[in-house]
Amino acid sequence: MSFYGLRLEYFLEGSSDYIAWKDRMEVVLEDNGFKEFIEKDIPKPDDSQDLGKWTKCVAKERRIILEGV
Repeated sequence: MSFYGLRLEYFLEGSSDYIAWKDRMEVVLEDNGFKEFIEKDIPKPDDSQDLGKWTKCVAKERRIILEGV
């Protein structure tokens, strides 16, 4: 099973595998073009067109992380 590059073995199983999970999640986010969202604060844009793109990116990035937990 794979979704956004997440395989079953990528899921967080507790504190014992957090470091490995974090490293894998960073790679998955980078592969999907979202790593910058976890590396720095990207402010909401004022322009409505850019805001829509930003909102979609944030939602996808959060979904990838939440599905990996």
